[in-house]
Amino acid sequence: MDVGVNYPWFSYGWDFGPAPPGWRSGQDPEWVPHIGEHLQHLAAIGVSVIRWFILGDGLSYGTGPGAPKLDRSGPGDQAGWGFDPPALTRDFLEHFEALLQSFATQSTGPHPVRLMPVLVDYKVCEPGVWPVAPDEGWVKGGRVQAITAGRQRFIEQVLWPLLRLAAGYRDAIYAWDACNEPEWVTNGWHPDGANDHPVNSGDMRAFLQDSMSAIRQAGFRATIGFNRIETIDRTGLYGDLNQFHHYTDGSRSLQRNPFDPRWPGIIGEFATSAAEDTWPELSQGSQRVLDRLKLADSQGYVLALPWSFQAADRHTSWTPPVENDIECFTQGRNCH
Repeated sequence: MDVGVNYPWFSYGWDFGPAPPGWRSGQDPEWVPHIGEHLQHLAAIGVSVIRWFILGDGLSYGTGPGAPKLDRSGPGDQAGWGFDPPALTRDFLEHFEALLQSFATQSTGPHPVRLMPVLVDYKVCEPGVWPVAPDEGWVKGGRVQAITAGRQRFIEQVLWPLLRLAAGYRDAIYAWDACNEPEWVTNGWHPDGANDHPVNSGDMRAFLQDSMSAIRQAGFRATIGFNRIETIDRTGLYGDLNQFHHYTDGSRSLQRNPFDPRWPGIIGEFATSAAEDTWPELSQGSQRVLDRLKLADSQGYVLALPWSFQAADRHTSWTPPVENDIECFTQGRNCH
């Protein structure tokens, strides 16, 4: 089994394209001076795939006059956010190509590391958060129309330009992830079963199918970062890599890989913090990342990506012992 890692961003929502005034120390994104060292370091411990959120919640996609706008004309709580998906800015594309170049350099070395770009996070569909900067032309979320009514325009103006750029660095790409955890904003897919979420299942299905179709037409493997393995079977949305995230809350066991080897199963996220997420089939004294990787391997998965190298949340505990666990597993050492 290969081991990857969720980078998954340096600056969530504004790793590419413009940034709110004063949020950057220079013209380049904050990851630029660090990425070479990070890739070399992760390669040295045996990481071979890095999952990276590209648009995130959309903060840097559609700004100023193109930012989402709150429509207060609806009665009461029916006021909503309107968004007409624009083309990506030139600096957004330049920043993404700079990332591809960094991975292309590392993908030809003795320990290749490839990129799994995640086009959008589910948060792009959540109600807008505004203002987030003194300049009011910046909104987090509020872009549900990129998934619904503006889907085709969004795929043509955003996904396809990114795919065309990536085609020039094909060896640097492991696969494309169309959306991170779409269940959280989709009616009927959310674990709560409710129908008050921003996207209906038909619109989300169409977006994911059309996105995967574009990814395949461009010659890449397509995947979807589902939150739960059950969603894959329930929706019938199978990727070239069938990805799910495994957060157990102490009660969900990791089932045997049920997928055809031609379209293998991968664990796109799992916690590095044992304190917040214990695996019930492992004893209290065997909750290390090494133990989790060994279990995932024994259950037939071809890739597992711990969460996370850069994020700061309750599921993350990126420490020297975690790195040692990954290195022990990837190098086949008998570590205790």
